[in-house]
Amino acid sequence: MGWREQLTIEERELISRELSKNRSARFIAKALGRHHSTISREIEHNGGGQVFRAVEAQARCEALRARPKERKLVASAALHDAVNAGMAEKWSPKQISERLEKDFPDDESMHVSHETIYECLYLQARGELRTKLALALRKGRTRRVNRSRTTVAADLSRHTQAELDTLRRPNS
Repeated sequence: MGWREQLTIEERELISRELSKNRSARFIAKALGRHHSTISREIEHNGGGQVFRAVEAQARCEALRARPKERKLVASAALHDAVNAGMAEKWSPKQISERLEKDFPDDESMHVSHETIYECLYLQARGELRTKLALALRKGRTRRVNRSRTTVAADLSRHTQAELDTLRRPNS
C-alpha cells in the first residue's frame, strides 16, 4: 500500500457539508481534486454518510497518527547497551541482530532486527552524533543507500566488457 497525503480539516469539513446535502463521494472527490476512493474510505472509517463529523474525523486521524509506542532501543537500556557494544566492535547491524538472537534465545526483549538498528542510527543522527556514526560504521556512510533503487545497469557496471559480451550472448 502506497503513501497517501492526509486529508486536512478543511477537506473534512467540506465532506461533512456536502454529505448533509446528500452529495455522492464521487461529487465530493471532484470538488476536492481527490480520488473518489479516498473520500469513500474517509466516510466509511468515520461512521458513514449519516453520522460523519469533520471534527471527530480529524481527532480520530490525529489519534491514529500518533506513535504512543516507544522505540525498542530507547525503551530497553540493556538492549541499547548491547547494540552499542556491537557497534564499538565494528559489527554490522545485521551481525549485532544475529548475535543478540544467539546470546538471548529465550528473551524477546533482547531481539531487534537489523532494520531497527539502522533506523535508529540514521534517523536520530544529528551534528556530532552523525560524525560518530560515520566512525562507528564500517563503510563510513552517514546516509543509507536504498537497495530497492539499484538498477541492472549499476550491477552490469561491475563486469568487464568480455564478461558482458558473454552475458549478452544468446544461448545456442
